[in-house]
Amino acid sequence: MITVVIGGDIYPSGNIQKPFIDGNAEEIFHDLLDDITSADLSVVNLEAPIVSKETPIKKPGGTLGAPINTINGFIAARWNVLNLANNHSFDQGVQGLLETFRTIKKAGLSYVGAGANIEEAQKPFIKEINGERIIIYSMAEREFSVADENMPGANPLDIINFLDAVQKYKKNGIFIALVHGGKEYYPYPTPEMVRRCRFMVDAGADAVVCCHTHCPLPWEIYANRPIIYGLGNLVFEPLHETLSSWHEGYLARLTVENRRVHFEPIPYLQSKAITGVRKMDDTSRQSFLDDMEKKNIQIKDSIFLKDQWVQYCRQQKDSYFSMLFGYNKIMSKLRHLLLHFLHSKDERQRALLLVQCETHQEILNTIFKDERVTR
Repeated sequence: MITVVIGGDIYPSGNIQKPFIDGNAEEIFHDLLDDITSADLSVVNLEAPIVSKETPIKKPGGTLGAPINTINGFIAARWNVLNLANNHSFDQGVQGLLETFRTIKKAGLSYVGAGANIEEAQKPFIKEINGERIIIYSMAEREFSVADENMPGANPLDIINFLDAVQKYKKNGIFIALVHGGKEYYPYPTPEMVRRCRFMVDAGADAVVCCHTHCPLPWEIYANRPIIYGLGNLVFEPLHETLSSWHEGYLARLTVENRRVHFEPIPYLQSKAITGVRKMDDTSRQSFLDDMEKKNIQIKDSIFLKDQWVQYCRQQKDSYFSMLFGYNKIMSKLRHLLLHFLHSKDERQRALLLVQCETHQEILNTIFKDERVTR
């Protein structure tokens, strides 16, 4: 039997930064530490570059970065692999990401999901344990962190590349796909996320584990294989006022036996009236599992899942139109009153065409990437 433990987002900043610098694993992970150190393989998402000097890039939203010696907390907790396929891995630019690679290697740890170029970023982490090959292949949705032929970054979520990886690396091994994606704070997987993850299983993945949403999402057993739609934060102090779900999450303990992967959640609370993360007490744990079980049943209903998503997107309509049409702060505040006067139905249909059609998407991506490189 082989045990693989997978953890969600870690950002070693705020009150927890000093324990990371000091290598005080007990103060960070408390009673989760035994579950991490006793695993045959442990993998966690590092949600920020670790650098000696911050050189933040310009991008929408905040940029993250942590001191280089926060690597001590990962060493002390005996994490084996740091997952860098996420939307913040390039926040400190080329030098910041390359320094993160060097720091992880120097510490004797491994990383996955990023590289000096797209070819390197696509390489999985492979380890033989008790005669079984374990393959970890990690991807991130396309934001400002993804690699290309000449630029370091994260491995982008690309189904064609995923299929190539399964065919190239799986052979007789256990193939675990990690996906950094989903909508932040939304408590269900999106319909497309469900369709995509199930396809990955159909294509050969033995388990799919997702994170990024900053809240725990449900899981399911599909075709006898686990799909975990969102682990939640592992150690991530709030950057601003957040929902209570920011502080909840679970480790994914995957047990490999007789070439089958079994899943067990380990629920916890993090950065809420405590430093670091601790397991939930029995009452909180049962309440959490009951809520997840309810959602596990709900996501099997495709009509429910679509209805929830449509309702959520309607609530986000004005905000997304403001971003799409480039409103300034004043216009954004007036969007509720002016939206339909400013943009006719024909204009909104043209916007839909540009974001919906694959070729138009490709044109826009090329234009804006070229502008970013050449300006």
